[in-house]
Amino acid sequence: MGGTRGRGANASTSRAEEDRAMASAFGGGGGSGGGVTDAGNSAFLSELNQSWKEIEEDEDGNLLVSGSKARDKRLRERREKLLTNASTAKRIRRGMIRFVQVVIDLSRASLISDMRPSRLKVISEELQRFVRTFFDSNPLSQLSLSCTRNGLAKVITELSGSPQKHIDHLKLLGTQKLGLDCTGDASVQNCLDLSLKQLRDVPPYGHREVLFLMTSLTTCDPGDVFASIDQARANKMHCSVIGLGAEVFVLKSLAEKTGGKYHVATSEAHLQNVLDQYAPPPPALEKETPSSLVQMGFPNFVGDHGTRGDALCFVGPESDLSKGKSFTCPRCKARVKDLPQACHVCGLSLVSSAHLARSYHHLFPVPLFLEVGPVKQEQGAANVPKDCSACGKPLESLTLQCPECKELYCITCDVFIHEQLHNCPGCG
Repeated sequence: MGGTRGRGANASTSRAEEDRAMASAFGGGGGSGGGVTDAGNSAFLSELNQSWKEIEEDEDGNLLVSGSKARDKRLRERREKLLTNASTAKRIRRGMIRFVQVVIDLSRASLISDMRPSRLKVISEELQRFVRTFFDSNPLSQLSLSCTRNGLAKVITELSGSPQKHIDHLKLLGTQKLGLDCTGDASVQNCLDLSLKQLRDVPPYGHREVLFLMTSLTTCDPGDVFASIDQARANKMHCSVIGLGAEVFVLKSLAEKTGGKYHVATSEAHLQNVLDQYAPPPPALEKETPSSLVQMGFPNFVGDHGTRGDALCFVGPESDLSKGKSFTCPRCKARVKDLPQACHVCGLSLVSSAHLARSYHHLFPVPLFLEVGPVKQEQGAANVPKDCSACGKPLESLTLQCPECKELYCITCDVFIHEQLHNCPGCG
């Protein structure tokens, strides 16, 4: 007992000495350690990891950890991805006309708050951004929304080329309006059967895709889900899955057998990056989507005060009275609400010239910019600009040059030109 008390007293004494030494390091004075100089204080404080000073705010108000270093790292990663994709881009045959069915899991698992404020809120916000990106990259494609809840599958929006229509319905997720509240279990089989029904009338040149956003780790199916998976593969449907919980065997088998992809998102940023991978047109096999000439029509616009302002306007599988803008088919004079879509009477594909122009960059992408080292820039003549030709900011870190017009750009503008603008400002 005495030995134990002795060891405890020695431990207390050593701990007290450590506390006094720490206090003297912070300038507390007193004791044998009080003679620490100001230089020693500065050296000690400089070694502290003041992580709050590494947080910066970007142009959109988002907080960035490590500031410019993290931003430069992300930009370099995106540029490396562009280099990887561009090495095989000219050898890949892509499906330009896509028909995508997005399946949203509205089971009770969507209310879990491991993502703030909840999984459903994060999915709703990221899907709204994905819809805009999807139609920017695929102006000739169409998209549809559906959900699964209470062991059933339900269509939210029909196949349409209008992004605003889908975004308005995505804002209602989680509410009782239109029956989009989260309850019950998910059903993968019912979703597959509904997707088969939605995509069965897609023309042979169209690329059939189904994108599942699943939060549940279980599925409540009325029959054999693997039989529905085989049927989806027979109908040339590519099913991809993004999970927010953990890897599920049924969902992984669905993606593997139908030629899709399977990801498990671990955070909001990871979910955003995974969704961005589905925006560009995917590779398409010739046996699945054979090459063929597609006859298209350019409809005439009819405003609110047209000669037939109260004429029938076809919206989805039914026809409703048009109260706003509409487009007239040049062949049969039937009216449709949005573009692009097929005429409900004669089946002619109706598009606008802007849709074809926006699809041009997939066929002839912007050439990759070449890296210009700082030594080459310093040895250049006086007419070589020191600022970025796009944003006008000084070229501090990585400098890139267009091989055609020889203009210099920063890495931020380089990524923006290749991912969003698809057109070199100097060559344009």
